[in-house]
Parts: sequence; structure tokens; C-alpha cells
Amino acid sequence: MFQEFINDTVTLFVAIDPIGSVPLLAALTRHMKEEERTKLVTRGVFIAGVVLLGFAIFGHLLLRTMGISFSSFRIAGGIILFIVGLQMVLQDHAGQIKDASDKDTQGRDIAIFPIALPYIAGPGAMLAIMVEARNMTESPLQFGMKISSLLLVMLVTLVALRNTTRLNKVLGRTGGEVIGRVMGILLAALAAESVVRGVLEAFGRTPV
Repeated sequence: MFQEFINDTVTLFVAIDPIGSVPLLAALTRHMKEEERTKLVTRGVFIAGVVLLGFAIFGHLLLRTMGISFSSFRIAGGIILFIVGLQMVLQDHAGQIKDASDKDTQGRDIAIFPIALPYIAGPGAMLAIMVEARNMTESPLQFGMKISSLLLVMLVTLVALRNTTRLNKVLGRTGGEVIGRVMGILLAALAAESVVRGVLEAFGRTPV
């Protein structure tokens, strides 16, 4: 059970990649005071956490309502996660940071977009939490473990993003790019594992 908790936590952390969001957030909030940035990040992490919790609790109900088997979802989700991981590896991080610094933030709440969605609760994180939350409603202990995993990752994300200025100075542009690409490789590997397990389940075989 503890090993499953560790696996879930690592998977969510890789999918959310809070460290990779630090340079983007620094560019987006470069004109804000530290107190204002802290409030913004706290609100963004809270909103993202609520969204992901909703996917964890109601995602499988949606699948059942639509008549989609979990093995099919695991395969489709794994393919999409692989694409997201590939984008993290190949994307132009410098261009993303420039785009973030050029954004016009007047007249909209950037805590919702783009901080909560898609920086934190992006497609990869939504799919990851739904894959992890399989059958969690059947066991109170399992439910508690999954939610604890999500809360832990959200706490780490909050701490990382609230220290954006310090982390951005330590990491620099090169450090941010390296971490982002490493996370992308790990996410692609997790996605491949999801596809393999989905195929084995679809053909009635138990994953190793």
C-alpha cells in the first residue's frame, strides 16, 4: 500500500511538474509584489486542487455513464500522456517563457488561467489522477491514500510556486529547461506503462 502511495505521488508530481512551471510563473508575475504573487499562487493551487479532486471522484462515474471501459481509458490516456511528455521534451521553453512575459493579464484572473489551468491542472495531471483513482471508492483506505497523495503533491506545488523568485534564481533558464525535459521523459515512460497495462487488461491478462 505504501509503495502504491509513493508511485501515485511520483506520477502526479511528474504530471504536474511544479518546478517546470517556475520560470513561466516568474515571467507571468514579474511586475507583481511578493505578497500579491503569493496570494495569486495560493488561489491558483487551490483551484487546481479542486479541479483534480473533482476528476478523481467523478471521473469514473463519467466513464461508466458513457460506457467506456477503464482499460480503454487507460490506453487512450496513456497515448495522450505520451504526447504531453513528448511536448515537454521537445517544446521551446525559451519561447514559452517569452510568451508568458508578453501576456496581457488585464481584465482576467490569471490564478484561474493560466496558473490553475493549464500550468497545474493540465491534461496530463487530469488523466493521471483519473488513472490513479481507479476503484478508490470501493475502499475507504484506498480513497484516503489517493487523496493524501493528491494533497501532498498540491502542498509541494504550493511551496515551490510560492518561492518562485528564489527557485528561478537558483535554477536559471538552463536548469528549468533540464528539469522540464527530464520530467517529460519520465512522463512518457509512465504513459507507455499505462498503455501496456491497458492492453493487458483489455485481453484479460494481469499486469506484472
